[in-house]
Amino acid sequence: MRPNEGIRRQQRRLFWGEVLSFAVLFFTLGAVVFFLYQNSVYRRVDNALIRQEKLLQSSPGTPPGPLTPNRRPSGQNGAPFRTNLVVFDASGEIVNATDLGDRYYAYFQNLHLDKGSVGKEQTLTTSGGVFRTLLVKVSKDTLNPLYAGNYVLILQNVDAQLDGINSFLRVLVVTMIIFWLLALLFASFLSRRSMRPIIRSWQRQQDFVADAAHELRAPLAVIQSQQEHLLTKPRDTVMAQSEAIATTLAEATRLEHLTNDLLTMAKADSNALTTDLQAHNIKAWAASVLTPYPEIASAQQRAFDSTLNAAGEAIFDADQLHQLLVILLDNGFKYTSAGDSIWVVLDREKNTWTIKVGNSGPSIPDADKARIFDRFYRVDPSRNRDTGGSGLGLAIAHWIVQNHQGKMTVSDIHPQGVQFTVVLPLRPKK
Repeated sequence: MRPNEGIRRQQRRLFWGEVLSFAVLFFTLGAVVFFLYQNSVYRRVDNALIRQEKLLQSSPGTPPGPLTPNRRPSGQNGAPFRTNLVVFDASGEIVNATDLGDRYYAYFQNLHLDKGSVGKEQTLTTSGGVFRTLLVKVSKDTLNPLYAGNYVLILQNVDAQLDGINSFLRVLVVTMIIFWLLALLFASFLSRRSMRPIIRSWQRQQDFVADAAHELRAPLAVIQSQQEHLLTKPRDTVMAQSEAIATTLAEATRLEHLTNDLLTMAKADSNALTTDLQAHNIKAWAASVLTPYPEIASAQQRAFDSTLNAAGEAIFDADQLHQLLVILLDNGFKYTSAGDSIWVVLDREKNTWTIKVGNSGPSIPDADKARIFDRFYRVDPSRNRDTGGSGLGLAIAHWIVQNHQGKMTVSDIHPQGVQFTVVLPLRPKK
């Protein structure tokens, strides 16, 4: 499978995973909202039934008059509009047929008395509509003889409520569909956004492997060509082939440095490098690191100056910051010529301390400053190879600074020169 296909497949998985997650979320939310709304509607109806039950149990009134066809009374025994009362005797016969009237009696004449349903709210569907019902056993002590000792079935028509529930359900379904369609767009956006760091990481890995292979190929090719050349001169002395041998040794040394740098970056990426944070005297540590450099500068006809103003202690990994200074100073020596200057300045502020390493060599173009800490990036590739650089030194230095929760910048020195500034906390957060 090609890498691009793998990325697209992973993006599709993220997309459909997010779409399904949104679908489940919307469905669950919609079901909960619908369930709560429906329960709220039925709760109001059931509360009305319970109030009617209390009226029946305490009813002192006289039996209501007969119903006229096609007209609802203000209520049977005070029952609200859309509420009907069907009275059964102990044998299950309807005893208030006259009170119901022909129309409503036709709706309820096929009802049967279920004494086990006393006190239970139920839903009943008839030819006259859908009703919520409550069967009540009225006490014999009630003053209304129509209800005394009988069973009263309270029926409240809920057609209007059902229409409202169905309308709410339709609106909810349409809303969920609209939001799900929006979720498709949102999931597409999220999947693309989630894949960006993965794609960048994959691209960096691909570039790293390609650049590493290219860097390793160059010294290996030189070593191979020099060794093949020596094989053509089996009778020559070492002195006669000293130049070829020296070239081979130089490329082997460069190859060793490159592999060490590659190993360092690999360990940094996998968090395999340990950081030993200890308290150190800044000035004493810097002086011990910089001890050999005045002599090195003198041998290479360069001026070297160090100003160590940072007194007191700071917490850092001495070995890693030693490597940082070596990288920056080595970079300065590589890019300067005889007569140029190299300097190191250490300062301390309230909560931070600063390392400045500069040189009077060529300035760095602004376009290159943004990428100078990238792996294998070179301002001048040909010159970097001539000086033995791998293009990984500043990337390692930048990682060391970040590992100490610091910041590293590069700036030009006028009229000519470059200065690297490292700002580190006196006590990094754990």
